[in-house]
Amino acid sequence: MRVKMYSLFDSKLILVLLMSLIPCDSVADGSSGDTTMHTNNWAVLVCTSRFWFNYRHMANTLSLYRTVKRLGIPDERIILMLADDMACNARNRYPAQVFNNENHRLNLYGDNVEVDYRGYEVTVENFLRVLTGRHETAVPRSKRLLSDEGSHILLYMTGHGGDEFLKFQDSEELQSHDLADAVKQMKEKHRFKELLIMVDTCQAATLFNQLQSPGVLAIGSSMKGENSYSHHLDSDVGASVVDRFTYYTLAFFERLNIYDNASLSSLFSSYNPSLLMSNASYRTDIYQRSLEKVPVTNFFGSVMETIPTDSAYKALTRKVSNKSNVQKYYSVHNERTLVDSNDQDKTFELNNEGQQVTSRCVWHNFYNKLQKVEDVDTMVNYGLVVMLPLLVVSTWLSR
Repeated sequence: MRVKMYSLFDSKLILVLLMSLIPCDSVADGSSGDTTMHTNNWAVLVCTSRFWFNYRHMANTLSLYRTVKRLGIPDERIILMLADDMACNARNRYPAQVFNNENHRLNLYGDNVEVDYRGYEVTVENFLRVLTGRHETAVPRSKRLLSDEGSHILLYMTGHGGDEFLKFQDSEELQSHDLADAVKQMKEKHRFKELLIMVDTCQAATLFNQLQSPGVLAIGSSMKGENSYSHHLDSDVGASVVDRFTYYTLAFFERLNIYDNASLSSLFSSYNPSLLMSNASYRTDIYQRSLEKVPVTNFFGSVMETIPTDSAYKALTRKVSNKSNVQKYYSVHNERTLVDSNDQDKTFELNNEGQQVTSRCVWHNFYNKLQKVEDVDTMVNYGLVVMLPLLVVSTWLSR
């Protein structure tokens, strides 16, 4: 009996040791997606409509393009797909210009607009290839979505749609299950950490019905059975220049800058059904985080520089004779905090002739730095630096 008990104990001990050798990633499937740090943002902006009377759809897309660039997403991380070129259309009274307002104050088709897919390149096939990364070898890197498992992706689409479909080029359709399959492939290939899908079309919310992948948030301009309406007509252009949902989305973002912490909840709650003439609908059941805790710039803006440290982070910056109360932003683990520049360490000041005042003694400066040391490791490093010349001298004298 005693032998059996010992053998049973040994078996359990061996089992525990084997379990301890199993990597944590294999214990819980998908845990790596939860622990991956958010490192970059991408935007895929798609206008699916052709013909002059769909002028507003191109204006919608260019308006979002301008907004995400203003908030910090660079062109190399934006995929812009425009199904038609309204700027060069023969009906356009303002050649090479596109406007989203009848006052014509802002030309959306101005400088630095990089269109990645235009005209007949905007197809369902190419759209799905962009999402899944299944390109032919000849496709350049500038036309590829080079995201990774740390990416937040904004997918914006506008055009004509219906119950669980979105029309492309007035000749083919993207079905809700096509979108769901593409998103599933993206998740399996670790092409995003979080994905925000925004659609401005009739019955937009039905396009999200088949989505099942975690980490996906979706919002549409209208529910099933509802239309999505234009905002106003420009008599000079001869067509509507912006849709209501996109117009009020832009109105929300025009009040923000790159450092604002407005949440996704505040964006979603800003849509007024009486102004939209439809009910904006969003899906959050497969999105793990609370919308109140997610800044809109997590999708519409840039990722702030992150500096990992072992101890409390304290900024060391130089300032020149400036004692004004200037506040600067820093990001630590994707949470923006304010640091008062009056609390930052002072460095050398300039004299009347613009020359830097030299220190009276090297050891005096060294002593001042020691007074500010808050980390034991830093103190040890300073000690090693002091001991190095002493060691060299002693070695030289011993010869």
